[in-house]
Amino acid sequence: MATQRDIKNRIVSIKNTKKITSTMEMVSTSKMKKMQGRLEKSKPYEEKVNHIIADLLAFGGSGFNDPLLKEIANPTRALIFQITGNRGLCGSFNANVTSKTMELKDKLELEGKEAQLYVVGKKGINFYNFINQRLFRTAPNPEDKFTFDEAAKIGAELTNFFLSGEFHEVYISYTKVLSSASQKSEVIKLLPIAPMVEEQADVLPPTSTDYYFEPNPAKIFSYILPLYIKVKLFTCFLESGFSEQFARRVAMKNATDASSEMIRELTVRYNRARQAKITNEIAEIVGGAAALE
Repeated sequence: MATQRDIKNRIVSIKNTKKITSTMEMVSTSKMKKMQGRLEKSKPYEEKVNHIIADLLAFGGSGFNDPLLKEIANPTRALIFQITGNRGLCGSFNANVTSKTMELKDKLELEGKEAQLYVVGKKGINFYNFINQRLFRTAPNPEDKFTFDEAAKIGAELTNFFLSGEFHEVYISYTKVLSSASQKSEVIKLLPIAPMVEEQADVLPPTSTDYYFEPNPAKIFSYILPLYIKVKLFTCFLESGFSEQFARRVAMKNATDASSEMIRELTVRYNRARQAKITNEIAEIVGGAAALE
């Protein structure tokens, strides 16, 4: 049975843990709001770029054969670009993304394709190292410090892999933000672009506008398609960053609440042990006094 001192030491220990989890919850909330602000600013830009590409394809650009839009007849090599966090203590955030990536990898391999992994984030890298999964390339996650220039560099790198023929398909595995309180792991095809543009065109309102291309569709596409890739990557990183901080805030809040409950229960046990000790001491005093009479 735990002594009074043991219970008191445990209460002190849990109180110290509660201070840490409470502080982490506040830090995560602050970072989450920062990422949410950046995401709200970037989303309209991404939607506009998608809208422009869909309109260009629908009015005058559908016959244009850009390499980034070209489907490979029999694709055999695919690259999965996975975005996870550098740290844990965020519930199942990293595990969900990794699980989604492995599902896609298994599916592609069943189709007879070779699937390679490009993993961003220390938690994802550590997991694949643990299961001895060979990785094509790795990188740490810049988290809330991620910039559009970094998205441009990664976009250029993935584009070169595709255009050189090293990979016939490029996918992104990340956590998509459905609403401010709902996120889920998702996989999208980044390259070739055409399937994604068609998807976007399905949800865009119809337009009867006629377009005049100046200088010409080829030059417009040569600029707008690489921009689309950069913007998409930038948004995916922001959504992943927001989702990670949201998951960590929830996890730390749950840990803080659990600590409070444990402290309450241990305090009751401590008071009972203290009361039992005092009662025992009183009984000993009364017994001793009675023996002297």
